[in-house]
This record gives sequence, C-alpha cells and structure tokens, in this order.
Amino acid sequence: MTKRIYIAVLNQGDIRVELSAFLHELPFQGKYDVAITYPNEKPISNNRNKIVQDFLLKKEFDYLLMIDGDIIPPPNVLNLADFQKDIISPVCFIYQKSVVAPLTLKMGKEGQYTVAEFKGYEGLIEVDAVGTGCMMLSRKVLEEIPAPFADVFDEHGVRKFGLDLAFCRKAKAKGYKVFCHLDYIAKHYVKVDLQTIYGALAK
Repeated sequence: MTKRIYIAVLNQGDIRVELSAFLHELPFQGKYDVAITYPNEKPISNNRNKIVQDFLLKKEFDYLLMIDGDIIPPPNVLNLADFQKDIISPVCFIYQKSVVAPLTLKMGKEGQYTVAEFKGYEGLIEVDAVGTGCMMLSRKVLEEIPAPFADVFDEHGVRKFGLDLAFCRKAKAKGYKVFCHLDYIAKHYVKVDLQTIYGALAK
C-alpha cells in the first residue's frame, strides 16, 4: 500500500531556493502520495502544534514530515517512511557556540545531552533526541502526545529544553524510540558573520 506523507515546510515568509527546487521534484518521485503545505504561524511552538492538529484531521496521511525553511533534506528523505519508525530524522547539523555538530543526541547519566558517538556508517541508529529541523513522525505518536511541542523552563523561567529535546523526552516517556539514519544527510544553511567563522577555525 502506498504510504501517504503530509509535508509541512515551516517558514517565516521565505525558504531556501534549494529547498524550493527539492520540493518541486518530490511529487514526481512517484513512490509516495504527498501533500505539501507552508505554515508560517508564530511563535514556532504554535506553528508546530497547529501543523500537528492539521495533520491529525487529515486521516488519509500516515506520516508527518516537518522541514524548516533553511534545511535541505536528502533527495531520498521520504524513504525514511519505509523504516516504519514513529520518530526518525536524517542527520541535521547545527552551529552553536562556534561548533558545528550533528543534532543526534544521547543522554548522559546526569540528564545532560551530548552528541552521540558514531563512525558514520552504522545506518539506522537509536538515539535519545534529534532536532525538529527535518523530522518524520507517525500518526500514532502524535495521537498519543497532546500539545507535543513546547519549551521546558526551569523554576527561574529560563529555558531548559527547546521544542526538539522536550518533544523527544515526552515521546520516550510514553515508550517511543527515537531514530536517526546516518545514510541520510540534510544540509542546514545559517547566516554567520565571517569573523565568527574565522575565530572558530583559529581555535
């Protein structure tokens, strides 16, 4: 049976040209039935939760694929549906504190997240958290987690976990597993001052 995938491209008015070209080609792959929408609500937590509600109302779709406007998924990203995982992501990179790192995280004994160690050819791996920049979710997991995307704050009102980590924590608490496939690599475009890059490389 052909899988049906609802694709939400989150944006604030524009997306990468490369992403636009990628999305144009998707329906012609023929392997899956897809629908593409471009929600731009604010704040981002509201946007993601409204996307989930829209998806849940569209009973004909099996999976929700969320893509941020600055992410370019691998051409075969829809094939992630074939693994039949409730939460799965390609490798997505972030630039934070002068470091580029894959957002494939494992939780340590003290509850802190660190980048999972891997050689790069393991294929499908289980992790504790992935980013929401390019994430495929099953209908089942979204039906079981109300208001899935919300930041977590400490007693001082300081954000402790962002939407991605908070969602993965909720899902794991419900017994779901989180996966990343190392053969699927997404591109992430960010605006960074060249002086910042120079300083990072000089360290």
